[in-house]
Amino acid sequence: MSDLFGLIKRMGSLRKYVFLLLLRSPFDALRTWMLANLMKTTFHCLETNDADRLFAECMTYGLICALMFFYNGTIWSIYAAFSVKLEAGLQKAMIQKIMSMPYQQVESHFSGEWITKLNSDIQEACMMMNGPLNIPHAVVAVINTILSSFLICRSSFLLFCITWLLMIPYLFLNDQIVLKEMPNLKEESQRVMAESTSAIKPLITEAESILIYDAGGLMMQKCEKSSLKLMKVNQNMHRRNALSGAVIRLFGCGGYFVILMIGYDSILAGRMSFADVVYCIQARSAILAGMFMLITSINNIKTRSVCVRRIKSVL
Repeated sequence: MSDLFGLIKRMGSLRKYVFLLLLRSPFDALRTWMLANLMKTTFHCLETNDADRLFAECMTYGLICALMFFYNGTIWSIYAAFSVKLEAGLQKAMIQKIMSMPYQQVESHFSGEWITKLNSDIQEACMMMNGPLNIPHAVVAVINTILSSFLICRSSFLLFCITWLLMIPYLFLNDQIVLKEMPNLKEESQRVMAESTSAIKPLITEAESILIYDAGGLMMQKCEKSSLKLMKVNQNMHRRNALSGAVIRLFGCGGYFVILMIGYDSILAGRMSFADVVYCIQARSAILAGMFMLITSINNIKTRSVCVRRIKSVL
């Protein structure tokens, strides 16, 4: 992320970017707090047959929810305009830098590599900055997870401990399966993509020469070889992400069964009410959502950081 912040700072927009991140970050945390309290209040009202209080609470939380979504939409609109402007600035800076390079330096790389850096790499860098499940959602996930942990800990320290005991093995497995290898695989994918682009270009720019020398079959074999290599690298990345998703489902569903069993015993023993158990389940759901969002965002950030480094190497 330091490389991306360096690029944003180079464009003179770092303070505005950080400010927009901070404006966006409280939304999910406030939404988690609101939903957990709404669920708890709703079941308390149902247990006591307090219809008037239930109606008042639903109206209040409905109004708060509408205001929060209006606020969130406004922030994202400003954020989107900022991102488009920054992407255009990066492309302009990249083109100017390439045009100012000595001819020998430009010719020392594949033409496809320059095209990839100018288009694909900049798009990936901007996705890392403003795309779904990247830096903005990573910041949101951290704040949401901290607040949700505080909520469940305040209600039941035992359920808080169980939630995190089931989360730690998943974090370890995800680090070993995905995080360590993804940047290397992404870098290899970008390199192979540049080779593939360079192999395809002569079929368009040198079509007449290829027909004269009857080299179409040879050129197509070269394109096929580079395309298959790119496909294998991308398949490896998809397999690792799929395995990470399977582990998420395993620990997520298993944790719910454990929480329900302990909550059932606590209700029978009189230590907790049904509304309190629902409150803890809602908070645990927010912790899981926050952690899964954070892990996915970190995976995407580490993958796209390769593209940011490639842009930085040119600028």
